[in-house]
Amino acid sequence: MFVYRISKEEYINDLSGIGAGLHGGRWNPKGLNMVYTSGSIALASLEYLVHNYHLLSTTTVCLAKIKIGTLEKIIEYPIGELPKGWNVQLNSLVSTQNMGKKFLLAHNNYVLKVPSAVVPGEFNYLLNPTHLHHANTNIVEVINPFAFDQRILNLG
Repeated sequence: MFVYRISKEEYINDLSGIGAGLHGGRWNPKGLNMVYTSGSIALASLEYLVHNYHLLSTTTVCLAKIKIGTLEKIIEYPIGELPKGWNVQLNSLVSTQNMGKKFLLAHNNYVLKVPSAVVPGEFNYLLNPTHLHHANTNIVEVINPFAFDQRILNLG
C-alpha cells in the first residue's frame, strides 16, 4: 500500500513523527509521535494547504510516496464511533487525541485509518513510528520540489 505526505524539504525524509509529537495534532497529544499520511496525492495536497497555506511563499515543499509493508496491522474507527465535532477546525480535540493516544500506546496495530476532516469520504493513514512494523515502511520516491498549481495560490 502506498500513502503520501507533503512536507517542508528539510523534513521530507523524516518518518519519526517528531513534528506531530512536538506540537500535537487532531489525532495525537503533544509528547506522542505520529506520522500523518494520506491515501492520495490530492488529499495530501489539501491537508497541507489547510494547515500550511501561510508557508507556501517562503518554503519549498516535497512529496513523499511511502510504502507501508504491513496491511494486516490497520485499524479503523468507524465514523459513527467518532466523537461529536471530531472534524471541526481545531487541531487539538482532546477526544480524538485520546483515541490516537490509545492506538499509539497499545502497539497492537501499526496504521490507524481515519476520515479526513478536509475532504469527506477520503482517508488519512496515521503511522505509529514506535511499532515494530515501522521498520518495514520506507519512502520509495520523493518529488522535490512539489509544486502546487499556481491557480490554487492566486485566489485573488
